[in-house]
Formats: sequence, structure tokens, C-alpha cells
Amino acid sequence: MRLTLRDFTPADEPEVLALFADCDDWFQAATGHPSGPGDVQSLFYALPEGAAFEQKHLLVAQAQDMIGFVDLVVDHPAPGHADIRFFLVPKDLRRWGIGREMAKALSERFPEVTRVHVRLDDFKPGNEFLKAMGFVLNGQRAVLELAPRSDGR
Repeated sequence: MRLTLRDFTPADEPEVLALFADCDDWFQAATGHPSGPGDVQSLFYALPEGAAFEQKHLLVAQAQDMIGFVDLVVDHPAPGHADIRFFLVPKDLRRWGIGREMAKALSERFPEVTRVHVRLDDFKPGNEFLKAMGFVLNGQRAVLELAPRSDGR
């Protein structure tokens, strides 16, 4: 499977809303309520304290169709770090290696990132995925240390 990771555009909103609805299990675990139409618009304004709008990236993972979505903030909480707000894959495509491919595409797109932070919630499949990817779970956070790239990029 060839996966591309591209910037979200307004034309993607219907597909992202459908993905959010399909990932209601995550929304229930993370927020306590199902996703709603305002969730896509609120993504643009949801920034962690101390982050600037320019650091925010909303990314669509696409093969033939949309197969994932990532909300992240780069260089937060420090230079070389990334704060992944969420990372969604449709229910019927989970455990097919798409999350791993999305993570690989993220590391290629942001080679300067050497530490990744994720806020933990009660979504067991997501936490199991983080463990499988090598994240260290610590309380309400998970952290992954990445080795700097040896090719100079």
C-alpha cells in the first residue's frame, strides 16, 4: 500500500467528519462524548498552551481514499519535539499496519523531530498501539525518543 500524508483542505471536511463518526469509540474514550460537526472546525483553534498557530498541522493520510488523520503541533513543548493531539484510523482498517505507515510518513515529513509526546486517554487500542510503537507510557503522557537521522536531514 502506498500512503501519502498531505495537508488537510476544506474539501476534506466531509470525509474527515465521516472518519470522526467512524472513530466514535476513540471520541467516547478521550472526550466522554461522540464526535460532532463542530469538531473539525475546532481543530483549527485547539492549540496547547504556549504553541503558535504556525506550529499546528492537520494531516490526511490517503491511499485511494482517506485512511487516517493526524492533528499535531511541531516544536512543542520544545524545539525538535512534536505533540500529537490525535491520530485516527477507521475501525475496519485498524491493525493492518496503517498506523505504522502513518508514523513512518510523519518521521519523513518532519525529520527534525526527535521526541514525540501523546496525551493518554482511556482508549485501550490506542494505548496498545503506542506501546507497540515503542512509546513509554507515564501517567497521562506517552513519549517516544527518536534517534536523529544519520543522513544529515
